[in-house]
Amino acid sequence: MSEELGAGSQFKYWSGASGHRYLFTRISPEEVADYAENLVLITDKKSEAVLWLGHQGMSNDKTPMPTLKPSQDAYVHLLAEDSAERDRAHNDLRTGIFSYIKPEDE
Repeated sequence: MSEELGAGSQFKYWSGASGHRYLFTRISPEEVADYAENLVLITDKKSEAVLWLGHQGMSNDKTPMPTLKPSQDAYVHLLAEDSAERDRAHNDLRTGIFSYIKPEDE
């Protein structure tokens, strides 16, 4: 679930299964490729449902990052200090947002 800050829809939080909140910044479709190593979240503009979460080049990537449609928004998480922290955030968010998925072993 997202929570808006006082800056319109530029910044949003999503919570992981742990209850930790992660701050994301909205980016344009053209910018998505610039953040290939960062955690990216794609939502439906109308429902705000999360459609995809991950990063380009994920190992074992069963569902690659989709091409953004005009009906979708992209957000990037820039606060992970390294790939290990990014992967922990990904697993926490993935099991929080998509609660029917079991956590991956770390």
